[in-house]
Amino acid sequence: MTGLSASPTADRAQREGCLVTPTLDTHPHRPPDYAAESSAMHRLAQALTSSDDALLQTLSDTALRLCEAGSAGIGLRESDADGNPVFRWVAVSGACVAFVGTTTPIEDSPSGVTLELAAGQLFSFPQRHFVCLKEVSPEIIEELVVPIPGRPEPWGTLWVMSHDRERLFDAEDRRILTSLANFTCAALTMTRAKADAEARAAEAEAARHALALAEARKDDFIALLSHELRNPLAPIDSALTAARKLAADNPAVSSALGIADRQMRILKRLVSDLLDASRIKHGKLAVRLSYGSLQDIVADAVTAMKTDASNGEHHLHVAIPPYPVTVHADAARLTQVISNLLTNAVKYTPRGGDITLSVEAPDLGSGSAHDPSARHAVITVKDNGTGISSSLLPHVFDMFAQSASARGHAEGGLGIGLAVVKHLVTAHNGTVTITSEGEGKGTEVTLQLPIVCESTGEPVVTATRPVSPIRILLVDDNADTMEALGTLLELEGHEVKRAQSGPDALSIVESFTPDVALIDVTMPGMDGLELAQLLRLRAQCCQTKLVALTGHTDAASSAPADERIFDCHLVKPLSLDDLADFMRRSQSRATSLDGEAA
Repeated sequence: MTGLSASPTADRAQREGCLVTPTLDTHPHRPPDYAAESSAMHRLAQALTSSDDALLQTLSDTALRLCEAGSAGIGLRESDADGNPVFRWVAVSGACVAFVGTTTPIEDSPSGVTLELAAGQLFSFPQRHFVCLKEVSPEIIEELVVPIPGRPEPWGTLWVMSHDRERLFDAEDRRILTSLANFTCAALTMTRAKADAEARAAEAEAARHALALAEARKDDFIALLSHELRNPLAPIDSALTAARKLAADNPAVSSALGIADRQMRILKRLVSDLLDASRIKHGKLAVRLSYGSLQDIVADAVTAMKTDASNGEHHLHVAIPPYPVTVHADAARLTQVISNLLTNAVKYTPRGGDITLSVEAPDLGSGSAHDPSARHAVITVKDNGTGISSSLLPHVFDMFAQSASARGHAEGGLGIGLAVVKHLVTAHNGTVTITSEGEGKGTEVTLQLPIVCESTGEPVVTATRPVSPIRILLVDDNADTMEALGTLLELEGHEVKRAQSGPDALSIVESFTPDVALIDVTMPGMDGLELAQLLRLRAQCCQTKLVALTGHTDAASSAPADERIFDCHLVKPLSLDDLADFMRRSQSRATSLDGEAA
């Protein structure tokens, strides 16, 4: 027998007459029962869909039946608690069924000898030679063991035992057992491959989940950061505005405050960009369509960045239709879009460069009102600035996308502006394209928006008129915010009473009836909503307009109850223009209602 000299255990078993494999060929051969084998293979194929344990048990039962044995089983290789290699009897049939789950050592066992010799082996009265089998009952007359092949090493062994001296194994049994061992190998390989694939899929899913969680936490952090930044920005912005009014006659102080004001605008723009990025991520950056003047929208956008253009000595050219153009759009958001494009042009155009804003829109009063294709407004912003490289051009609308030159720019921003532009233009059912011949060759951005409509005949407010002095109750737990904003409002001519808590505000209104109450919604103790509800119950406050001051910039952030209690939500830092616009709208509604009542 080849290879025995390399296996002391096998050599000893042969000398003691235990290893008798050659007798398989001398025992009388029984004829193959192919019908029984075919039926068995059909059952095994069906068992492939069951669990590993059920499949291995079916294989053991099949070996017992086809080999007409007294016991059968499958031993798979593993390590015990001490790290020693063992065979675990994972499936057992027949007389030895009670031993399922037990282990035998690999080093001194029939299965170990079989794996060493790498071929099926027959053992006669193995209990007399292998101590690991001494507990098996009834006595084992013969044991036929075949390896279960595998890569890089065999899986284990498949074995049958005879406890009857009249039943001796032959070559046909070895053929059957070898065939079943090969099937076992295929089944184990498939199940392990499936388990590995499922494990990898689970790992991939866990990785995706972790990535999504990290992304969500990043978005939440950005939203929280941008929201929290508005709290200190509010008093600084109000204090700067008040200081400019107080120092109007001092050129040196006005110059210093002008520098601070320009840097404050940059900081406010960065915070607004962060908030817009967060709202896009959460699907909260929406547009609210209404009728308005395209000329007014363009004028507001130009006004918003005119100071920056003047500081950079840029030559700004604006071409708009000479006839009035009415649009159905979100005026504030469209102003933001145009302002973002102009701001980018100013930012990345060298001092003294040229920037052109051109607007083309149809005159629906000239007979093209029934042509839907003629209802597009085309807005183009062109500059002769730093341009965009061909490698970055396909990614300019991606969030946080920036070129190396943009990141090195003093006012390079966060790479959010164009992503916001893309989102808002898409929300208007429009398109935006950007072209550049390369770095140093300028940039051209073109918007096409299907927003032009016939005039509604409704009056459009185009002039900003100052609001008459009013009585204001200002409620904010942040002393700096309250004092700075209060001073600014007083410089505008308003009468202002200050309160740092809800109870203080309730005490003030006992002797002071405000026209407007500006209320911070996130105060500790009695929050802004609770205070507003209590003010609604005061008879003296029945005509008071309640305005919520919040760091959130989207209506979705306010609860339905807020909308019913407050007349308006204004964003920190408070813009006096926003407050004036709210008061004008309120006065206009009041006038309209008085007219109807009359």
